[in-house]
Amino acid sequence: MSPSNLRTSMITLAEVLASAPMSAADPRLCSNVPGTLARVVRWVHSSEVLEIAPLLRGGELLLSGGETLLALPSGEQHDYVRSLAGRNVAALAVQTAGRVAPLPDGLIAAANESGLPLIELRAVAPFVDIAEAVNRRVVNEQADAHLVVDDISRRIARQITDRGPHLPTILGLVATGLAAQVSLAAVDGLPLGHAGSAVEQQESMAVADIVVGGQLAARLTLRSPSPDPFLLELAADRLSGILALALAQAFRPTPAQVAEARLLESVIEGGDPADIQRMWLQAGLQPGHGAVVAVFRTPGRGGVNFSSVERALRAGGANVKSHLRDGELVVLFALGPNNARAAREALLMAAREAVGGSDVCASFGPNVVDGLNAHESYVEAREILGLDMPAQGQVLDAMEFLGRRVFGAVPDPAFLDLYVRSSLGELLEWDRKHGTDLLATLVCWLGLGCNTTASATTLNIERQTMHKRLNKIQELLGGDPRTSGRLFDIHIAAKAAANGVAGSVGT
Repeated sequence: MSPSNLRTSMITLAEVLASAPMSAADPRLCSNVPGTLARVVRWVHSSEVLEIAPLLRGGELLLSGGETLLALPSGEQHDYVRSLAGRNVAALAVQTAGRVAPLPDGLIAAANESGLPLIELRAVAPFVDIAEAVNRRVVNEQADAHLVVDDISRRIARQITDRGPHLPTILGLVATGLAAQVSLAAVDGLPLGHAGSAVEQQESMAVADIVVGGQLAARLTLRSPSPDPFLLELAADRLSGILALALAQAFRPTPAQVAEARLLESVIEGGDPADIQRMWLQAGLQPGHGAVVAVFRTPGRGGVNFSSVERALRAGGANVKSHLRDGELVVLFALGPNNARAAREALLMAAREAVGGSDVCASFGPNVVDGLNAHESYVEAREILGLDMPAQGQVLDAMEFLGRRVFGAVPDPAFLDLYVRSSLGELLEWDRKHGTDLLATLVCWLGLGCNTTASATTLNIERQTMHKRLNKIQELLGGDPRTSGRLFDIHIAAKAAANGVAGSVGT
């Protein structure tokens, strides 16, 4: 199966609309987005979940029964459309069968503005029939793409075995096998090689970071005139490993790179402190310095994409050591003995700026006074990602999750329940009987340092309303928490109740 044959057999939206299962739904294209019918459909998915966009990869035809969507206010419908367009969804098809009115003009206008093709399904048709008909073809084509990439991998392996890791030849094999333009560049952007004819009108691109000995060594970029990026993404993902083998043989890692990789592996695994101390010095770090560890992830397919993030972090002048392992970039920042807290804040800001707008997310662990204990910071960074997986382009700070980590360390939820009921029982009962949410108001107010104005702004209520709520809260608590000497206790109880971590609280 050649790449050219794969391109001609891609499923377009025009083919889907003309298929028997879709025709039975009497589809009408409502939007006017250029190139709609030529769009490639990578999968058909049906869902009424309004927050579906982060779960999509792009290229999906999304089928919706419409009831939930069309019941939303106009502004929220627009937000839904924009979220799908932001994930490069192929099209949204909404069923209106049985409804008197067609799709609202505002929804159609939002689709045109966002560049999302919008289809009205005017007759009832089983979504499962549409999905099965298209997805069966998609699976077959993806299997063909795997055969192409497997063949290229075998050719590269044979080249390395028989004639050595000659990069121009290897990149030429990739370019010929994919009918694409291939380029390989070092982490600092300097070119290492390229092959294939220049793509005059690029339709799709895929990138993958090449990792050698746990270190980011190079970036592979594939470009093709094909409008479907699946083959390139698959190739970038699958070929990155064998290209790492070629680079490892062509460019041996330096002693400094080896030392850095060994140090980070030991930090991740929680190695012996004496061993970490030796590796710490071998990696060029000062003894007695503290550290903070951050973990970066990306959900993207086609290889990880951490090079730009790492360059931005190193550009800030911080002492940075990094290691890529199992799709995660683990970064250790060595902190001097003075102003470690301020240095961590600056690093956190730099990381947020670096990942903004990308598909990378991350979390920062707490500072450790001695870098030999950096494993503790790493563990907390990983735990925070598990507690609250951040959105793309977001960096979480473990220091904002201390309460949840403390709650999680309490072995018996009934223990917390006892204290929560004793501290907040009357307030929780008031909320239950009257349908209010004074608990949320209390948590917001306490979290903002008991600042009434800021709390009213956050809750989007008038200051007078905020004062009334606080008066009722203080009545139910038996006094003002700020003067009762129980502010810390009440804050812990309120956070436990709000997070539902205390046994029967809220039942």
